[in-house]
Amino acid sequence: MRIAGPRVALALAAPLLVLALGGCDSLNQVSEGLDKAEACTKALSAAGYSPDPSKGQQAVDEAQRKADELRKLAEQVSDANLQQQLRETADQMGQLQLSDLDPSKLMSWTNERLQRVDRLTRACS
Repeated sequence: MRIAGPRVALALAAPLLVLALGGCDSLNQVSEGLDKAEACTKALSAAGYSPDPSKGQQAVDEAQRKADELRKLAEQVSDANLQQQLRETADQMGQLQLSDLDPSKLMSWTNERLQRVDRLTRACS
């Protein structure tokens, strides 16, 4: 029985190498998608914060912490649209003031936040 020569081995190995490298590229794409998915999961959780007016300054401070989380996430993602939506959502959340906890003002702030969350959701898809 004769063992295949180097040319035959190379001819057989080349398609396997192409498949392996192509598989690595697919894994990188999946990995990038998971990174975006993880960032979006964290972002939507932070952006979903609804302040409790009875908590006063504590609610305002929590909104600022959520805004900071969103800004940090914006620094960690490479998707430009997602970065922009994260920053804009963070800016809106970070603008909450104690006076905004008045029921009439809180409704307006909440409606604007919901619009931002909708844009953020679309950037995540």
